[in-house]
Amino acid sequence: MVEILDSTLREGEQTPFVNFMVDEKLEIARRLDRVGVEMIEAGDPSVSPAVCDAVMRIARAGLRAEVVAHSLATRSGIGKAAECGVGRVVVFYPTSKIHLDTKMNKGEDEALKIIGEHVAFARSLGLKVRYTPEDASRTGFDFLVRACVTAIEAGADRISFADTLGILRPFETYERIRALRAALPPCKIDLHCHNDFGLALGNALEGIRAGANCIHTTVNGMGERTGIPDLCETIVALHQLEGDQHYDLHELTTLSAFLERVSGFFVAPNKPITGTNAFTHKSGVHTNGVLKNPSTYENFDPSLLGRERRIVIDKYTGKRAVAVRLEEYGVQVTPEELDLIVEAIKKVGDEHKILHDADIVDVAERVTGRSIDVFPRDLNAIVMIAVESHVYTGAVVRRLRNLQQVESVFEITGDYDISAYVRVPGTWDLNNLIEELRAIPGVKLTDTRVVLKKHLTEDHHGYAD
Repeated sequence: MVEILDSTLREGEQTPFVNFMVDEKLEIARRLDRVGVEMIEAGDPSVSPAVCDAVMRIARAGLRAEVVAHSLATRSGIGKAAECGVGRVVVFYPTSKIHLDTKMNKGEDEALKIIGEHVAFARSLGLKVRYTPEDASRTGFDFLVRACVTAIEAGADRISFADTLGILRPFETYERIRALRAALPPCKIDLHCHNDFGLALGNALEGIRAGANCIHTTVNGMGERTGIPDLCETIVALHQLEGDQHYDLHELTTLSAFLERVSGFFVAPNKPITGTNAFTHKSGVHTNGVLKNPSTYENFDPSLLGRERRIVIDKYTGKRAVAVRLEEYGVQVTPEELDLIVEAIKKVGDEHKILHDADIVDVAERVTGRSIDVFPRDLNAIVMIAVESHVYTGAVVRRLRNLQQVESVFEITGDYDISAYVRVPGTWDLNNLIEELRAIPGVKLTDTRVVLKKHLTEDHHGYAD
């Protein structure tokens, strides 16, 4: 059975501009434990007093997962890991020539001596040991084997193959891991695959196929540079492609959202599994198929993750999607009217970036000549937004500026951090927008004031309605 070690608290916190508080780390660890990951890499206690405190508290939290501390090959670092009460430590030492020559200024024989001595020291403290040969993918294979064998003979029971620069292709990962498995004494092999070319998860899955045992992940694929495999993508891939169903998928969406909120690191809309577009359908061919049978364009039911399917209406839309949307509002039209409505929507779609439901109803009114009393018309409001103290205000501003309903955004002083001027078709849209704003990671509180009347100066006549 494949194992997962999640390194959000170590590799994930190495994401630029990300810094977790101790209580946040403890909550992340508890949520990861509910998902069912086998190991949680809690951090390197030597980094700072707060990291040390977090590792200690996580080690004492009574989690089912094995809690792992990270350490360079130093006695002080390994000693701190033991003091934190973890059961396992990672002894981390590079093996590639460029790292040994440039960073460590050590020869191969010196490196082997350091690796063996520090693994043995960790074992003498009663710790289980995973040895990580940093930059393994750029290490000569013969020396890589010697380094790993040295660690195993000194007491390590796991080896972590690190593709530190994400340079391997899946077939190369398969060949390398298969050869390494054959060359090493009995041990478990972990895969730490970086995503510099977007191949991290593919490499990890091929490594498992070649005989490795464990994939390292982070929530939302966080980490140095472009990160490592995303926990949610990895678990769903194992669930759907490999039939591995021992993880709790229902925890994944809320876990991803929680990490967005506490890290300020936002996932792209088109990100697999957790992105807002992952279960969104747009073109007429796709929407027609998925409305008839979701399996035509969905690998699995989004409810497996507690998510819902979304149909976007615009110039690409087919008749079936428009009819379904109108039926949601109790609007019945004839087949002839539906044809005209779809034709009109395509014209409107050529002129506007986004079509809202109010636009669709407006088109239906014009085509049918009937008044459809669904939405009040044109509403303006000022939304005051307070941002969590650990989140960069600019990150929230960037999200707001991408919303069509938001006309202007100001960073301000006082009890709130941001003021946004919004224009929506009516109260229904305003309510939906406010809910959307509250869901933005980092938003703590909103206060909305509906505009009753605008008074503009002479210099701003072009801005008036």
